[in-house]
Amino acid sequence: MIIATLIGLLTFVLASTVHYLALAHLHRRLNHEARSGLPIVVSGIIGAGLAHLAEAALYATSFTLLDAFDLGGFKGGEADGFMDIFYFSLVNYTSLGLGDIYPTGHSRFLAGLESLNGFLLISCSASFIFLLMRNQMDGPTSGGIQKSD
Repeated sequence: MIIATLIGLLTFVLASTVHYLALAHLHRRLNHEARSGLPIVVSGIIGAGLAHLAEAALYATSFTLLDAFDLGGFKGGEADGFMDIFYFSLVNYTSLGLGDIYPTGHSRFLAGLESLNGFLLISCSASFIFLLMRNQMDGPTSGGIQKSD
């Protein structure tokens, strides 16, 4: 259980760090773009989406690591390759939870962490995109995403 907990917490912190760095990079880049309006917002959505895919891939890698240590696995459906584990990770990260593949053993702990982390990070992305849209619809600003009054 200790190894599974450490892998889970490390993945949680790593995914959160990746997300922060991705949004910070998007913020800097989109603030220096000469374009405005739709291209800025779409770029923000695509960038945040790519960050989420990378984070789900981190969790899929951690699930694979737990399986390699024989600490957990999956049942139901076809879960015999990385793409199947990545599919589960995406479904779990978004809290959709289809249930055709489900974790066993200590992988259940990691699945719970992933769902919580996904919810938090998707909420951060929604807030980021909201601010991008608000600033683009309010007209030109001096710094893109700014502190609200």
